[in-house]
Amino acid sequence: MAGRGLLVLALLAPALLCSCDRNPLYGRLGADYFPVTTLDSEWEYSLGQGGSLVVSVVDQVVMGEKTAFKVQTGAGFSFWTGENGELLHYEDHSVIFNGFEVALYRGWLPYLRWPLAVGNCWSDSVVSWATSQEGVTISHDWVRKTSVLGLGSSSGYDDCYHVYQQERTIDWIQSAGFSPETTIVNRHMWLAPDVGMVFKSTADSTLTLTSYEPGP
Repeated sequence: MAGRGLLVLALLAPALLCSCDRNPLYGRLGADYFPVTTLDSEWEYSLGQGGSLVVSVVDQVVMGEKTAFKVQTGAGFSFWTGENGELLHYEDHSVIFNGFEVALYRGWLPYLRWPLAVGNCWSDSVVSWATSQEGVTISHDWVRKTSVLGLGSSSGYDDCYHVYQQERTIDWIQSAGFSPETTIVNRHMWLAPDVGMVFKSTADSTLTLTSYEPGP
């Protein structure tokens, strides 16, 4: 009987492996939904207000004591790395006081957690910081909350995760004439397997992917 059972398993093994290959969940678990850690990858987006935006992975550098990938978005740059099942983003927070930029926080914070799954949510990207400048205390409270809202198609891509993020910032220059200033940014992103962001919308802009060239 034992030999017969082994024979049945041997006969079924190829079919099981094929079924895994066809299983959408299996494919999603092995996909990269934010592939910013491959040099020379490039995305081009159309802007809802007209024009286009090019995003490219241009270099590998050391940032904040971590090996990171430098991503150019238009004329700006951001830094990303992966660690312990998370995509980390290097945050650089500052305010303008008396015409000068005052650095408040610089460091790595989680941006996405892998694997993505509908219903997951987290808010572990939190900064609460205060500094003194010319005898005046400047406080900065910031939090990013992320939720995976759904799974579907977007911009011609299937198996996309719909990710919602809210970033809330409260800056307060604690001096006469100033009151706390609160800024809230709501961001909806659709992420496609092994492509990354194919659509993003905020209150004042939209991005739609028009082309993607993965790095070698």
